[in-house]
Amino acid sequence: MADDVPTTDPRCPMHLLTRRFVQEPYPMLRALRETAPAVPVEANGYRMWVITHYQEIKRVLIGRGFYKDLLPRRKELSAQTVLLPGKTARMLHSSRRSVLERDGADHRRMRAVLDPEMSEATIAQHEQEIIATARELTGALPTGEPFDLVTSFARPLVVRTIARIVGLVDGELDEFPTWANLMVTGNSVAQIEESSLHLFRFAERVVARKRREPGDDLFTRLIRQCDEEGKFDEDELASTFMVLLVGSCEPINAMVHTLLVLLRNPDQLMRLRENRSLLASAVDEGIRLESPFRMLPPRFSDEPFELGDIVIPPREFIVPSPAIANRDPDLFPNPDVCDIARRSHGAMSFGHGPHRCLGIELGKLETRIAIAALLDRFTDIRLAISPDQIVWRPGMFMRRADTFPVVCH
Repeated sequence: MADDVPTTDPRCPMHLLTRRFVQEPYPMLRALRETAPAVPVEANGYRMWVITHYQEIKRVLIGRGFYKDLLPRRKELSAQTVLLPGKTARMLHSSRRSVLERDGADHRRMRAVLDPEMSEATIAQHEQEIIATARELTGALPTGEPFDLVTSFARPLVVRTIARIVGLVDGELDEFPTWANLMVTGNSVAQIEESSLHLFRFAERVVARKRREPGDDLFTRLIRQCDEEGKFDEDELASTFMVLLVGSCEPINAMVHTLLVLLRNPDQLMRLRENRSLLASAVDEGIRLESPFRMLPPRFSDEPFELGDIVIPPREFIVPSPAIANRDPDLFPNPDVCDIARRSHGAMSFGHGPHRCLGIELGKLETRIAIAALLDRFTDIRLAISPDQIVWRPGMFMRRADTFPVVCH
């Protein structure tokens, strides 16, 4: 079978996703959807079932009968699903106790503390600071010569914003986006394991320092919830710090992806320039079409999962795909067409259900401010390379550009 051509037979024990999927995933994701409501793939050394229809993806994400906390069942689940042991990364168990990975009462306990801290009203208090930072950064960007939007604008905007919110000092997070990238899109098991360890040890150091040097910030408030009210144990606290910081890097990708969609659709970019009231829906449309998450972390069920003629056995890894859901024609007419006025209600760019992304309000606000600042600063923005020359990091779960070179006037 050719390297970049997937089988379309759902009876095949392994659906092939290869290098073509990294560069241009959407034709292959469409092929998955047209093949069957669930398709087995190999990912990170395990067999995982990609769910390909919107309503079934939503059913998994709502969570009734589906679980995310793999750690207590790791041996049982691995024994059933591991395909390539050499590709399975091992991470510290203590780093996997965050709100992202807990279920039921534990998850509700942690979300009850975190949700108010990341609410729209709370995040809005930082809007003017983010605007000022974005204007400062765009003011320093060159005119008429190529620069990398990731390293020159998106990353410093995001890093400086989250540092203020959580109470870290300038420069303390400089290496964090690199570690986060390597953990989720590393080229090797060793790279993934090493970067994960760096991230968790950094989070532990931050916990210790913020205990010594408390402030009026998110991390200090969470430590109080741990020390005074018992809302977190130590592993939950450090691993939740780690997840919050990793998640805080995601707006970098939302900014790049939204701008990419606009540059691919110059009529829509002009429409936005002429009508800034469309900015919020333009961001929603950008991350619908270029979802930073191809796949979400796996779930499992103790019961068989029936999807038409396909029955997924109990205790198999089940993977919902926002990238597939966001282009499902049953929900979005002409799903591959960019319309910045589209009502994207129901899009799953940030997940759905109880595990819906904590940082959605911050991520959208940062992305709106970033796009507005670029449009205010420049009358013309163009890719410095052709779209097919963009280098996308490897991996099935995330879609991230290594760099995004542009030329602006």
